[in-house]
Amino acid sequence: MKRQMKVILMAAVALFLMAQAATASMLIPLNERAAPAPAPEKSLAIADGWSLERIDFIHYAKPSNPGNSKPAGSCYKLIGYKWKTLPVSYVINPANPQGLTTDFIASKLSLSAETWDGATSSELFNNSYTLDSSAAYGTQDFRNSIAFGDYADNNVIAVTSIWYTRKVKQIVEFDMLFNTRFSWGDAVLDPSKMDLQNIAAHEMGHAAGLDDIYSTSCSAVTEYGYSGYGETQKRTLEPPDITGLQAMYGL
Repeated sequence: MKRQMKVILMAAVALFLMAQAATASMLIPLNERAAPAPAPEKSLAIADGWSLERIDFIHYAKPSNPGNSKPAGSCYKLIGYKWKTLPVSYVINPANPQGLTTDFIASKLSLSAETWDGATSSELFNNSYTLDSSAAYGTQDFRNSIAFGDYADNNVIAVTSIWYTRKVKQIVEFDMLFNTRFSWGDAVLDPSKMDLQNIAAHEMGHAAGLDDIYSTSCSAVTEYGYSGYGETQKRTLEPPDITGLQAMYGL
């Protein structure tokens, strides 16, 4: 009788773990707000039962009149969660419909990551990366995936999604998508292009734990929430970006 009960219990545990795995791999719908907000769905993907929540950072094309949201005196804002295990590795899917080469994409993304790395004594992003044509944006799988794809909004340049756990205020994954409705390239060479390095540097700031800033008095910072064709100023960090980064990871 005890043996039979043990078998039944083991079967129940196996079913529970299978359900967890299925939940962890679900594609969570994006929320469409410019400011990040916790996703309504959660996935039980941490072994000890911590629940994960998701934030989507929507990077919009700069409108003709962006307005001036509540002034940010410090010109930076933290999302309240950061990485506890460093350095952070990432996977690049270079597939794109615009003929951008793998070397171009990888070099621009790596430069963007190292721009943040160089502003803190912590080894934040891994110096190496993985190339994988199967890497996909939007699936919670503990792979920090960067990819190109069609996002069904002509005003959305890029999206970075963060999965985190409130229990220890820890980021556990980011995914990044560059919208192929925009024409990508190097805006130094061709100002009619959306500069990949410029936008990637902004998105890497979200991956590290920084929020968007929408005050026009802070429009020079890398985490300013709007961008446009030909812009390259976000390639380098401004003092507020660095201050925010170092508040999380040290000088």
